[in-house]
Amino acid sequence: MERAKFIDYRSVSLILSIIAFSFLVAFLVFYPIVPLPLSWKIVIGLVLILAAGVVASRRLSARILYLTDELTESGVHVRTKTYKEQIDSASKELSQLNRELKRRIYELHNLFQISLDLTAILDLDQLVNSYLNTLIGQIRIKNALLYLVDLRKRKTLLLVKTKGIEEEDVDETSIEIIDPVVKVVFKKRQPVLIAEEFTSLRNIERFRPYGSEVIAPLIHSHKLVGLVLLGSKINGEAYTQTDLEMLTLITNIVAVAIANAQLYQKVRETSITDELTGLYNYRYFRIRLRDEVFRARRTGRPVSLAILDVDNFKHYNDTLGHPAGDQVLKQIARILQKSVRDTDVVARYGGEEFCVILPEVDVDGSVSFAERLRKNVEEHPFFMEETQPGGKVTISIGVATYPKDASIMKELIVRADVALYRAKRNGRNQVCLYSQPHCEAEAKKGTEPAPSGKINPEIVETSES
Repeated sequence: MERAKFIDYRSVSLILSIIAFSFLVAFLVFYPIVPLPLSWKIVIGLVLILAAGVVASRRLSARILYLTDELTESGVHVRTKTYKEQIDSASKELSQLNRELKRRIYELHNLFQISLDLTAILDLDQLVNSYLNTLIGQIRIKNALLYLVDLRKRKTLLLVKTKGIEEEDVDETSIEIIDPVVKVVFKKRQPVLIAEEFTSLRNIERFRPYGSEVIAPLIHSHKLVGLVLLGSKINGEAYTQTDLEMLTLITNIVAVAIANAQLYQKVRETSITDELTGLYNYRYFRIRLRDEVFRARRTGRPVSLAILDVDNFKHYNDTLGHPAGDQVLKQIARILQKSVRDTDVVARYGGEEFCVILPEVDVDGSVSFAERLRKNVEEHPFFMEETQPGGKVTISIGVATYPKDASIMKELIVRADVALYRAKRNGRNQVCLYSQPHCEAEAKKGTEPAPSGKINPEIVETSES
């Protein structure tokens, strides 16, 4: 900062001139050559000195005022410049903080919206898809891979979803929980940079084909839910602390959402699944059959229903015990699952009875399926099956088809059950169609006893419930 100059040489020169003038007047007054009385000389000298003083005083005052103004303006300018610099600096800092605050508010708003969207999703596939899309959009990364803990084994992480890379291009579709990388990430409980955290060349090389740079754990209730691997950023920049913080927040939210979705899926499966066989239960069977009949009515396509019963199952239970009987039911359930199409619905009808809904399958197709299923069961080696009458565990199957055999859902169930009873009465280990003449004739007479103890075929309702 410049300093004001307080020494003014023109003022000094004026003062010296006044002193010199005073000496000159004194010389003239006291010099003896001047022909004036001494008193006059003194008076004249005083008057001259006074006049010179007045003139000098006025000029000196003006000069002082000028210097004062100059010094004041200089000081104000210097202080103003200093204050302006300080204000500019503070303004820039405030503007930067304001931008940072706006960005943080925007991120928090996004995070709040993300949390609402993700926690509202109960379908696991939809949830993980939305989660990876959110990561790619928020952090702007090239690809991502998500592994979730296998709920059955609890010792393996399975690859469930990828973005930006094809699943068939991923060599490692499962990771063991005891893997050193998993242990490190779980212990950190936050996202880690692969290049900084892992020094082993093997650990780094295993992620290089996917371009992964960050691994983040999904943890809920102090348990590992899954792992997410993130590729490099689209702009080629390194991950910032802000990126890792955002990843941590989103991942924590998703870990809770995934745990909720898995619990919901488990409860839902329990509500529609038979505990012993893993097949759909009777309640779900009724819902699906109603839907398929409605669809068949709308499209004009057929739908067939096959109901099957294990022959002489009580004898098998009484001879070998209920645990052995349960194993038979489980094995038949597996045979059923392997024998049907993806569009077919297999359910446990109750006790030793099962049923299969065959959408868009007519009478001929249902006969072909039922006969193939009967042979598969007959040829399967069951435990101690030689104790059964005939030396084999076998099944009897009754089949009815909409709209040929029935016009409504309940009618279809009753007539498939009638056909099953006919197969039982005709000697077991066979397939019987309701549309076969002898079955149809007996049903019209109303002489059939109630098959399977489920529904009396004489009481056939004529309208949907």
